[in-house]
Amino acid sequence: MTDDFFLPTHAAGSNRRTKIITTIGPATRSPEKIEALIGAGVNVCRLNFSHGSHDEHLEVLHRIRQISQRLGRPVAVLQDLSGPKIRISLVKGDFLPIRDQDLITLRKSEESLSDDKVIFVEGLDPAKVLKAGQQVLLADGIIELRAQKVDGDSVTCLITKGGRIRSRVGIAFPDSEIDLPATTEKDLADLRWGVDNHVDYVAISFVNNARDVLKLREEIKQRNPKADIRIIAKIERKSALRNISDILDVSDGLMVARGDLGLELPLERVPRVQQRLIEEANFRGIPVIVATQMLHSMITAVRPTRAEVTDISAAVMGGADALMLSEETAIGEHPILAVEHLGRIAAEAEREFDFEEYRPRLRGSDSATIADAVAYAAAAAAIKVQADAVIACTETGNSARLIAKYRPQQTLYGASSSEEALRRMCLYWGIVPVKFEQGQQGEEELQVALEAVRTRGNYDNGSLAVMTAGLNPRMPGTTSLMEIRAF
Repeated sequence: MTDDFFLPTHAAGSNRRTKIITTIGPATRSPEKIEALIGAGVNVCRLNFSHGSHDEHLEVLHRIRQISQRLGRPVAVLQDLSGPKIRISLVKGDFLPIRDQDLITLRKSEESLSDDKVIFVEGLDPAKVLKAGQQVLLADGIIELRAQKVDGDSVTCLITKGGRIRSRVGIAFPDSEIDLPATTEKDLADLRWGVDNHVDYVAISFVNNARDVLKLREEIKQRNPKADIRIIAKIERKSALRNISDILDVSDGLMVARGDLGLELPLERVPRVQQRLIEEANFRGIPVIVATQMLHSMITAVRPTRAEVTDISAAVMGGADALMLSEETAIGEHPILAVEHLGRIAAEAEREFDFEEYRPRLRGSDSATIADAVAYAAAAAAIKVQADAVIACTETGNSARLIAKYRPQQTLYGASSSEEALRRMCLYWGIVPVKFEQGQQGEEELQVALEAVRTRGNYDNGSLAVMTAGLNPRMPGTTSLMEIRAF
C-alpha cells in the first residue's frame, strides 16, 4: 500500500483516462443539459435509436456539435441501432403492475395495449418459441415468468416475480433458441440517417457473427463510399460469444452489453465473461465499453450504492476503455450528478490500475506493421526517459489508439487537424484530443503540434515529450517516425 493511498482523489474528470459515454434522452436533450454534461466530463454522447424520431435525434446531434465547438471540447456521437430486440407493446397507463403468483397470457402483438391479463409481444410469436416450463424475463430480468401451457397462439405463464412494467420494455426467452438477424429494415433506415449526418460511431445490436458486422460496413460504404464511421459490436448473445474472435477481427470496438447478456447467461457468469471480453479487446487494441446499470440506483437516488462503486472500479481496473450510462442520463432525475460520480469513481480506480498486470496480456499482440512497432516503442521510450507527455500526430486517430493500447503512464495527446479524428479519439483510453493547424509535413508539423500541446497542458520549458508522426504526405494515416523533443 503506497503512502498516498488515503489521499483524496482528483476532481471529477481531472486526469481521468477512462472515457464516459452518456445517453441523451428526455432528461438531457436541452442545450443547457448537454452543456452541463460536457462540462461534467462526458466524452461521447449516445443516441439510442430504440426511442425517438429522426427529427428529434437530428436536433440533439446539432446541439451536441454546436456546444462542443463553442466549448472547444471534442465530443463524439455514437448512434446505437435498436436491432431486433423483442419488446412488449404499449401498456395501459404509465406502468403495468403485475403480481406474484398470478397467471398472465403472452400473445403475438396485434397492435393492442398490454394489461395485467395479456401481454402482447412485438418481434416474434411467443407460442412458437416457448415450451411449458421455460422461463421468460422482462425489463432486464427484474420480472420473471414461467410458461405453464402453450395453447394455439397464446402462452399461459405464472408470474414468479412480479413488479411494474413500462411500455415497450424488452422481453427475453433465455431457454429458447431464437434466430433473428442483427439488423432490421428499421436499422437500415436509421443507419442511412447516421451516414448522412456524419455520426462518429455506430453500434450494432445483437451481433451473431462477423458477417453481421461486415454487412453493416458494406451498407455504410454503399451509402457513402467516403464515410469513415467506426462500428462497435454489442455483445448480447451466446452466439456472439461463440464467434467472438471473428467478430473482433472485423470490428472497430466492442460493447459489453450486460443487460441482455445477463438474460442469455446465468448472472454469476457475467463478470467472468465481461473480463474476458475486455482482455480480448485490449489484445487487439480496440476500445471496449462496459454498459448497463453502471449507476442504476441514480435514476432516482443522489448517491450510488457501494456495490455500484465496486462494479465500476472493477471495470476500470480490469482494462475498460469506456463506461456507459443509459437510463441514468436518458430519463434519470440526476443526470449531471451521475456523470460527476462516475468520473470520480473512475479516476480513483485508475490510481490502482496495475500496469504490470496489464502488460502480459498484450504479449504477442503487436502486429507486423510499422505503426504498431512505433506505438510500442513510443510507450517504452516514455518510461525510459521519464517523459512528461506522449504526442501522436495523427490524421485518422489510429496511431494514438495504438499507443493507448500499450497504456502509457504519461498523458497521451492525440494531435490532429481533422475534426473527425479529434472526435473519434474521444472514445480511446487516455487520449486527450488536441487540435492544431497542419502546415507543412515533417519538422514543422511536429513543432506546431508540440506547441499546441504545450499550450493545452501548460508544460514548462525543458519538459520532454515522445512524439510520433507519419511523414509521407502521399500516405495519410501511416505512422513511421518517433522522436523525443523538449517543450
